[in-house]
Amino acid sequence: MKKKSIRIRLTFYIVLLLTCVCILLTVLSIYNANQSFVVPFLFEETETDSREERASVDTGESYVYMLPEETSSQAEEGSIVITQARRDFNIYSIGIMAAVIIGGGIMSYFLLGRALKPLRRLSGEIGQITENELSQHIDGISSQDEIGSLADSFNRMLERLDKSFSEQKRFSSDAAHELKTPLAVIKTNIDVLRLDETPEPEEYEKTLTVIERQLKRMMTLVDNLFAMTAQHSYDFNDTVDFDRMFRDIIAELTPRIREKNLEINLHHSGFHITANSVMLTRAFSNLVENAVKYNIEGGRIDISTESEDKRYVITIADNGIGIPPEKLENIFKPFYRADESRSGTEGAGLGLAIASEIITTHGGTISARSQDGQTVFTVLLPII
Repeated sequence: MKKKSIRIRLTFYIVLLLTCVCILLTVLSIYNANQSFVVPFLFEETETDSREERASVDTGESYVYMLPEETSSQAEEGSIVITQARRDFNIYSIGIMAAVIIGGGIMSYFLLGRALKPLRRLSGEIGQITENELSQHIDGISSQDEIGSLADSFNRMLERLDKSFSEQKRFSSDAAHELKTPLAVIKTNIDVLRLDETPEPEEYEKTLTVIERQLKRMMTLVDNLFAMTAQHSYDFNDTVDFDRMFRDIIAELTPRIREKNLEINLHHSGFHITANSVMLTRAFSNLVENAVKYNIEGGRIDISTESEDKRYVITIADNGIGIPPEKLENIFKPFYRADESRSGTEGAGLGLAIASEIITTHGGTISARSQDGQTVFTVLLPII
């Protein structure tokens, strides 16, 4: 079924409304003309006529006036003239009505075409935009009305789509790179092993150790990627005790904490929240692990939970190597790492991204600030 343009539809509605109004006005004008001029004239008394010459006959419903013969002839001629005039007036009124409707419809069609010209231009420019031209903006729509607002909104939507597609492309590229690197290491070690016709058992052991380490790295990466794509498929029916959760996290990270001789200060709160225990624990585990990984030898980590305005405020602070201020806004993006300070550490750069996704799914927010080596992650969660 062929679609009708807005111009045609609006013109049809205007003509329909104009027709109704014109018919109403024409009917009223004809009625008023008959009542105000025709009916009084038919019963107007002539100069020779007198009330005494009339004879009235009561019919039970109305009175029929009997006129003298001469007066009756004059009245008949006058009635014929008035009837013809009334017919001419009706035809003239209907003709004017038709002219107004047709003229109004034509004028409406052309005026609407002029008014909707920016919309047609906008539609044409939108139709030319492809997935490879999302950075292109719609220019030249300067009308200060809804069409101009629509063009501005569409430009903002293009900016968001372009940013989203760029992030998706970067995510795919980074994921492919992170998976390719351990595969390349495995292949290289196998090729080196094959160069020796009679490799020693120690060489086999060394190669197997490398392969095992790289396979573990790939499994961790795949597990993290799966966690990011399954953020919205779990329930929120668990009661999570913050103190117990952080004690369990610290216990799991104890070997790495001792390796760096770190001081951990966990401030008791006694608060608990209804959430998904596994996912929320994973989010905070990533944050604490991040504080351990990028801390200095003999550093300190402070963990506290407070209640404020119907929400929990959880802070995880460390005095490690810090984060450059210009890179703070990107640290929650997948695979992003501040290369200058973190290039020597392991990991794919998914920990903070996963933590951010989990906390957002729980209705909370996460932010970070860093200054003079002091890095503080702040998590806000609604009290449920």
